[in-house]
Amino acid sequence: MNILLVSTNQFGYLIDYHRYYTYLKNKGYTVTYITWDYKKERIEGDNPDIIYVSREGNKISRLMRIIRTVISYDKKQNYDRILIHCFPMVSTLLLYIDNEKMRLDIRQVAIHNKKFKRVFFDGMMRFAAKRFKHASIITDLAAEHIGITKYKLLPLGGAYFSKSASANSDTDQYKTLFTGNDFIFLYVGTLHKRRMIECVKGFHAYLTKHPGAKAKFIIIGQAIGNELNDIKEYIAANKLHDFIPTLGYIPQNKLAIFFQQADCGITFFPLTPFNDVQPNTKTYEYLINGIPVIATSTQDNVKLLTQTDIPCGIVIKDNAIAFEGAVKQMMETKELYVKDAIAAKFRKYEWDNLFRQYLDDVLGLPKQKEEAIS
Repeated sequence: MNILLVSTNQFGYLIDYHRYYTYLKNKGYTVTYITWDYKKERIEGDNPDIIYVSREGNKISRLMRIIRTVISYDKKQNYDRILIHCFPMVSTLLLYIDNEKMRLDIRQVAIHNKKFKRVFFDGMMRFAAKRFKHASIITDLAAEHIGITKYKLLPLGGAYFSKSASANSDTDQYKTLFTGNDFIFLYVGTLHKRRMIECVKGFHAYLTKHPGAKAKFIIIGQAIGNELNDIKEYIAANKLHDFIPTLGYIPQNKLAIFFQQADCGITFFPLTPFNDVQPNTKTYEYLINGIPVIATSTQDNVKLLTQTDIPCGIVIKDNAIAFEGAVKQMMETKELYVKDAIAAKFRKYEWDNLFRQYLDDVLGLPKQKEEAIS
């Protein structure tokens, strides 16, 4: 079977689609991936399956360019399935490509600060989903928020990082972060619109009240605006470099050492109506790797962390005081969190386990494909 994946996120920077690609290739399918080129580091840069599309010009010209590229490649390859990460003007493809083989995939609700933009983009996704014969979405809550009734679920999952994956010479530079027997708090993800400065201030408050505490807060991620600079300025002003290292963006294939060494994962963003219905990849990823989580109390996080029979995390409000309290609670009760038990409990959310149930169904893949390949 010949499959095309389309995403306006650069290849490797939207984890869901990177994992779709890897899973489908491992099953023996022919897979092409069309993506915008943001001029970021190219993950799998020499991979001929990845077709990069220029983002030169205004928004309309950029969108039309990727649409024309999809149409052109489908004419040449005649794909059996096309999975498309929803983007503006995506319905234009229906004029040129058979609706039956296309799958529209919605990974998040609109998260713009301005309400009129959220209403517009949620409406755009609702409009597209009603015109595509096949649509998938990340959660039932997101579908209800947008107003979609006909869809298949394609839930969020996470990656498991094995010990062997952490034995990577490219990550030797980070090993010194884990000397000293500190309890490691870890945040991995974008800093854009996350108010991570609240966590930094909360962690600082904890250290101030508990001098000599053996704890470190590692922040991995970058920002579109000034969020990272604001964090670094706060760290410098309060001489926190040894306690809160900020490492910028690190590719997924170099994160294993952090997930092996972390004692607690952080999922934090403002508690808004649109964030409340949006699951977070890293919550799943921490849990799959046996790491307890401090997370803001969205509906998905509450369900994951409180509706289970083993201790696996703490849900909080979206402010520095709440984060300080959670750090204190985690440090005082850390013996309650058993890595192996947490990993076993949440293994079902590992990407490949989810894909066998959901992605195969969304794409209408033959159920016996794996046996045929082997």
